[in-house]
Amino acid sequence: MERNDISTGGTYNIDKVFAMKQVIAPVGEALDDFEIFRRLAALCGVEYAFTEGKTQMDYIKAGYTGCSAAANMPFEQFWEVGMAPIKVPPEAHQWVRHSNFRDDPQKNPLHTPTGKIEMYSATVEKMNLPDMPPMPKWLEPGEYLGNAKKGQLHVVSPHPYWRLHSQMNNSESLRKHYTVQTREPLTISVEDAKERGIADGDLVELYNERGAMVVGARVSDKIMPGVVSLYEGAWPQIDSKGRCNNGLINFVTSSRPSSGLTQATTANTCLASLRKCTDADPGGSRAFEPPPITGDQELKFDEKFFGLERAVALREKATASLTPGEKIFYQRCTVCHGPRDVGQFTEKQWLGITQSMFPRAGLNEEEKKLVLDFLIKNAKK
Repeated sequence: MERNDISTGGTYNIDKVFAMKQVIAPVGEALDDFEIFRRLAALCGVEYAFTEGKTQMDYIKAGYTGCSAAANMPFEQFWEVGMAPIKVPPEAHQWVRHSNFRDDPQKNPLHTPTGKIEMYSATVEKMNLPDMPPMPKWLEPGEYLGNAKKGQLHVVSPHPYWRLHSQMNNSESLRKHYTVQTREPLTISVEDAKERGIADGDLVELYNERGAMVVGARVSDKIMPGVVSLYEGAWPQIDSKGRCNNGLINFVTSSRPSSGLTQATTANTCLASLRKCTDADPGGSRAFEPPPITGDQELKFDEKFFGLERAVALREKATASLTPGEKIFYQRCTVCHGPRDVGQFTEKQWLGITQSMFPRAGLNEEEKKLVLDFLIKNAKK
């Protein structure tokens, strides 16, 4: 709301780009990220190396010019209208294809190998992945009550009611409505609480082999025995014993991917133990205490090290060795999301990711081949 920007839009096909116009001036001492880094660069004597003499709006215009929407609408018109369409292949318009398919499946096949709704995928079968069968079937989760050790509970971590993920977790006026002794609330059944000698409002320790945290108990008859619930998105703060003193669920959840093909979260497939906490650090959660401010200090930098000529030379050197496919990937395929480490995904995962990535980037067949060659060559083995 406090800066100008652009964003893509569209439920499945990403078929438009929006002009996100500044609504109000930044509140108080708040600054947008471009201005923060411009000032830091100026402090280090390399402001021009960062801005290249351009404003934030210049970079927004460059971002728009680099997308396929610019071929049909100049930036000035786009900024005035507020939206420009992005041309995507017909198969990307899934809702249109699905609607027509229902009317006449023969004339309007789906974008699948058979053109039909596939309950069994021959494509997935050929991948021969042990944790990704070619048709829907039940697979035993890595962690659930069915393989839990004695005393372990199944932990779920829904979205928080009083905030948006981690945003507004530092709002004191909101925290007073839901925290327990300044910590995040853990919902526990009456039966599980009684078994562990826990009363509503007690501090408890939730722990497993990955980590531990101190949270507040909310005993309830609205959750099934064997399950506890803790909102995701809390800010972390480490206590004297290495536990999160505020209740960040990530301390105990697994980073296990959902399968060898997909990277969906498995955070709700999580087991942990619970006990009453008798050794919490005094003073409650300190997750929202600001760091100490040392005040203005004279900064001294080596001009030869931070000089503009060196910065330009480094950039040219860094990009000189890029292959054509690598350049296209980082310039065109990383607009919707930040660039990923290519080695983070396997060859099969990249084959799946590029099905939606290429249409959004507006690549032609030659560009697709160059990028795919780069991705496959550097994919995780």
